Amino acid sequence: MEDTASRGINAFIGEVTQRGGKAVRLTHSRRNPVQVTGDDGSVRIVRVRSKLDGDWQARRQDESLDSDDTRSEFWVFVDLAVEPHEFFVLPSVEVADDIRAEVDLWIMDSPGRTRTGHHAIPRGRVVHGRDRWDVLALAAVKDPSIHVEPPKATKRASLPAAAKKRRSGGVEEVEVVDVRIEVTADCHGYRWVGRFDEVTEVMEIVQGPMQGRRFPSPTAAANAVTGHISGDTESHDGWSFWAIGRTALGSRRRSA
Repeated sequence: MEDTASRGINAFIGEVTQRGGKAVRLTHSRRNPVQVTGDDGSVRIVRVRSKLDGDWQARRQDESLDSDDTRSEFWVFVDLAVEPHEFFVLPSVEVADDIRAEVDLWIMDSPGRTRTGHHAIPRGRVVHGRDRWDVLALAAVKDPSIHVEPPKATKRASLPAAAKKRRSGGVEEVEVVDVRIEVTADCHGYRWVGRFDEVTEVMEIVQGPMQGRRFPSPTAAANAVTGHISGDTESHDGWSFWAIGRTALGSRRRSA
């Protein structure tokens, strides 16, 4: 299943394409920014936040542009809960200033708090940026005749895995098949997808924040990914945090 972040990014890329621009998802940052080329040839870096319900989620640290390793010029907030999807485009400076003002009020309410953790952004604070495609040098009206190629699903394969041999063009190749269990978890407005090795109990995050990171246990993975978003130290039981479908991972735990 495609995670919410990827769905939003792919929807945004499709929208840019049908408005006469080009968009490429970059991988140099764990925040997966998108490089947008407008119809005038201008290039901008955009951060995409997506949601299926509730508020969009950012970090309190986003109050400072110095914390943005993407060096984005704009944020795009994608609402996937409605059809057609809605897009709200705001300058990064404005988003940072807005978060800073909200965090200032939050700190004043309780001076012992720290300026870290996740930060909710409700619709009312971004609504004025709806369909501001002009700031990205894109057409105000989509061209439905432009075909948008759906993204190809990819899976990250790593050992341990089962390997089988096949022949292609007379050359013997090795096809790697990932036999780890796929698990998911939803927390802080994010969905994580992981691959769990029942033999070693190592967990690898394959979709969501911290994608590509590996952890020695489900609990270590759960605490790391949630703490990464909240900015605080969190404690979770990984065996109940991660699920296989609707069943807790603990149901597959090996006997001691």
